[in-house]
Amino acid sequence: MPVGLALGCGIAIGRLIPGSKGVEIFCCALLFTVLVMRVLHELPLGIVPAVLFFAVGHCLIQFTVWPVFSENHIVNFCDQKAVWVQGRIASVPVSSNRRIRFELRVEQAGTTRSTAKAAVGKLRLSVYSPCPDLLTALAFNDCIGCSSPLREIRNFNNPGGFDYRGYMGLKGIYCTGWVKGNALVRLPQSRKFQPICLAVNLIQACRRQFGRHIRQNVENQNAAAVLTALVTGNRQWIDQDLGNLFSRAGANHILAISGLHLSIVALVSFNLFNRLFSVFPLLVISGVARKLAAVFTLVPLIFYALLSGFSPSTQRAFTMVAMVMVCLAVEKEADTVNALAAAFIAILIIWPGALFSISFQLSFFAVLFILGGMAVVKKLTADTDTGGSFFNRAIKRVGMFMAVSLFAILGTQPLVMHYFNQISFAGIFTNLILIPGAGFLALPLGLLALFVYPFFVGLSALLVALAGFILGFCIDFLGWVSALSMAWSHAVTPDFVEISCYYLFCFGLFMVFKNMKKRGVLLVVAAFVIFSAREYFLILDRFFNKNVNVFVLDVGQGSAALIEAPQGKRVLIDGGGFSRFSTFDTGERIVAPFLWFRKILTLDAVVLTHPESDHMNGLIYIMDNFKVGRFIKNSEAGKKDNYRDLMAVVEHRRIRVEIVPGLERLNLGDAQLEFLYPLGQRSENANNNSIVSKLTHGNISVLFPGDIMNDAEKEIVRVRGKRLLSTVLVSPHHGSSSSSGGFFLDQVRPKSVIISCGFKNRYGFPHAAVIERYTRRGYRLFETGLAGAVQIISTGSCCEIMTSKGNKFCFISTSCSP
Repeated sequence: MPVGLALGCGIAIGRLIPGSKGVEIFCCALLFTVLVMRVLHELPLGIVPAVLFFAVGHCLIQFTVWPVFSENHIVNFCDQKAVWVQGRIASVPVSSNRRIRFELRVEQAGTTRSTAKAAVGKLRLSVYSPCPDLLTALAFNDCIGCSSPLREIRNFNNPGGFDYRGYMGLKGIYCTGWVKGNALVRLPQSRKFQPICLAVNLIQACRRQFGRHIRQNVENQNAAAVLTALVTGNRQWIDQDLGNLFSRAGANHILAISGLHLSIVALVSFNLFNRLFSVFPLLVISGVARKLAAVFTLVPLIFYALLSGFSPSTQRAFTMVAMVMVCLAVEKEADTVNALAAAFIAILIIWPGALFSISFQLSFFAVLFILGGMAVVKKLTADTDTGGSFFNRAIKRVGMFMAVSLFAILGTQPLVMHYFNQISFAGIFTNLILIPGAGFLALPLGLLALFVYPFFVGLSALLVALAGFILGFCIDFLGWVSALSMAWSHAVTPDFVEISCYYLFCFGLFMVFKNMKKRGVLLVVAAFVIFSAREYFLILDRFFNKNVNVFVLDVGQGSAALIEAPQGKRVLIDGGGFSRFSTFDTGERIVAPFLWFRKILTLDAVVLTHPESDHMNGLIYIMDNFKVGRFIKNSEAGKKDNYRDLMAVVEHRRIRVEIVPGLERLNLGDAQLEFLYPLGQRSENANNNSIVSKLTHGNISVLFPGDIMNDAEKEIVRVRGKRLLSTVLVSPHHGSSSSSGGFFLDQVRPKSVIISCGFKNRYGFPHAAVIERYTRRGYRLFETGLAGAVQIISTGSCCEIMTSKGNKFCFISTSCSP
């Protein structure tokens, strides 16, 4: 176990600190020193391999997170109009939302097919509007070519946001491309016999065919989707609503191929092979029957692990179950802790990036807590006499079952809060129904149906239908549970310090129960003190901080801003958004994670400047998942479905609606948000009806003009005049050429301007003429598409502006004195 921890620490530190000759020399020198001290008998034996594996982990991750691109790497062809790309499919093609996605290992690239030269690297290619047979026609390692615009993978750079670039970088993918189905060229395939490719395509064909078999024989399509995920690991058919149902009920782990699935395969296979070899007396007498059964069990285990996609949780479970089979074959007693450590080390040696995989972390922490927790329970109940009656035995088994669920939840809850911002209070009780129903009934039936499918299709269909019926009942039960108001809740994002304190506290309790009381109590007290201090300072910062923070978020081509005022007041202005045809929800994917990262579950007010998609669509999720005090909007009623959806949520949640004009200001402690526009008369252009608001904190002010254009700028200058004077201006209409007129800027006279727009957006924002006006007046410019989220910190007498890159703010020396 210490060796595994050292390997993990080396990988984690290697991701933070890039490798260099200095680091490598230091690791070698440290290892040499440790070896010398070990020879002198001054160090425990375990220190030597721990230091070695730390150095190995640090070196292994360098190739993934700190890559050095060659001149012919595909990433150097990004941001061109179109590039001819030729290569081989490096992953199993997946279909969703009228597109097919797969990874392409590039072999040639160039501006045209005739000028293409040798290239290296991988990209993710999306094929839109494919013909119905294209998915089955494309296979792993097929050679294809296409002319596609390539874009380097970028993040929405907001604190608390998902690091999509880092996630794809761990797979060696740094750019994406797209092509229409009829423009994809299938090139002549290699005639060379390639057993690995043949095996992958055969397994994928089995996976696809059996999934179709399930959907044809299970009437309840939700149950069919769950059964497909349980048996084949393919979660393609589980839509967002069904996935939310499982996660809110604390049962999302059921959908992941893990130890339960592989244990059933191993148990059934071992018993079948053992009975088969027991027919031969010579094998039984020599004791070889059980050994052969254990060895042959590895075959269906490997097949099923590959069939299910071989995710990190599957890798962990497969390694542990395989080690048990190997121990049976060599007549050794299996040690579960050592098996877990071996799985941990093996996976990270093969793929160091797995350490940062969510499923990898959840899987190992769940098993680790189950092993540790059950060891404590076993010790505490060693002297307990439950009697021999059936009732007492049943009570004990139910208690043990609930204990396993409890320890799994305790082990993964901080990570679930960090990654998914959810707490399920019903998990222990839903697992009492779901694990027996889905895990011990539906899953074995589904696995049996899978293995008999090639021989008895009718029997397989009957088994699948029965499994689907059981899962339908389970899904109905989950729907009832998740509808309860106290079954689940959203949670703020715990940071590294809070998560570390939690696990240190639990480890300290474990040490206390394992008769290491002195060290255990010390760990418990230290974790409690550090956690309490952390929360104390967070409370001080939230409710007693006299500064005002303003965040203009990076939401692509849209706008969203958060105001954090004294006394804990929080106001959100717009929520960003893409067109209603886009499946990407900025509210769910960008704004909400940022709010949870800032420890926010309640908003005093939400302001919608005007009902256009790029300002409004993200608010639908926010209004439905946060407690909102009031909703402030203009008098305009949007004509599109997304506006009606937003107002339906507002009505359902009984949120108070206030209209501008009519509302003059919001008092936010020592600050105030004043509404300057519209004045009453509506314009035909929706942008010119945008709410214009001004945040004032002492001598510092920030102007939020929405999407007003020249006509509205003239009107507001005529009526408000010098009241527009502000320290910071959020650029009107994303920096378009139809806004930011000189007459308007001469009244606002900001020190800095923040432009909220998408990186290399199709509108060409910010316009060159607008940038020229800003620079001519000496404004300091910040563009969210380039700099990420922009933070303004006001003390009331001066302010500082910082920009975000990932989860860290880098200081830019900008003092905005009045």
